This record gives sequence, structure tokens and C-alpha cells, in this order.
Amino acid sequence: MARANRPNQEQPIGDVLRARRIDELHKGLREMAKILEIAPAHLTDLEKGRRTPSEGLLLRIAKAYGISEAELRSGWSRAEGIVSEVANQDSLTAEKVPEFLRTARKLSQSQWDKLIAEARKMSSAKKRKKE
Repeated sequence: MARANRPNQEQPIGDVLRARRIDELHKGLREMAKILEIAPAHLTDLEKGRRTPSEGLLLRIAKAYGISEAELRSGWSRAEGIVSEVANQDSLTAEKVPEFLRTARKLSQSQWDKLIAEARKMSSAKKRKKE
């Protein structure tokens, strides 16, 4: 999926949507709202930062605008549902996940990839032990 041109990563996601809709997709507000299956006023509220989308709408926006789901989630501070599910699965995980995330806050993409690969190894090793 194409990535929106975001020279300033701190630009509000609503501003990114509006600029992309107008400058790159050449769509009017009503036309884009129809594509997204929402009211034009709802799209206005999203672009002005007064609302955040539902899960389904977030996915439709990603597809219609050609912006990655991860970028939209970051822009609206909406973690994927699995994050909450894992973080709250039991008391040990509820304690350790926040500590882990604070520790991992400034990792590079390469470091994240290595960490994920190691977690996969640990998880599959745990599964093999149970079998």
C-alpha cells in the first residue's frame, strides 16, 4: 500500500487526509464521504480532528486513501485490537507489557525486526515443549 507523503511526521492525521484527498486523489468532500460510506459531516469531523474512526472505517480509509493502516493507527492513537488483548490476557502480561514497551520505545526498525524474530523463536519453542 502506498504511503502518504508526510515530510512532517507530526502533522495531524486529519490534515494529512484532507491534503491527500484534495491534492493527490482530486476528490471533493462529498465524493470521498460516499466512497467511505459516511456522511460528509463525519468526514469533516475526521479531517478537523473532532472524531476518530471506527475500526471498519479506519480500514476503509486506508484502502481509499492509499495510506498504511499503521500510519492511520499512529495518527489517531488507535492500537490494533490485539495489543489490548495481549496486554490484558493475564496478570503477568498486564504487568510486563507496559514495562517492555517503555524499554522498547526508541528501537529502530531493524531492532524491532530482530526482537520480533526472537519472540517468534521463543513462542514456537514454548509450543514445542507443550507438545
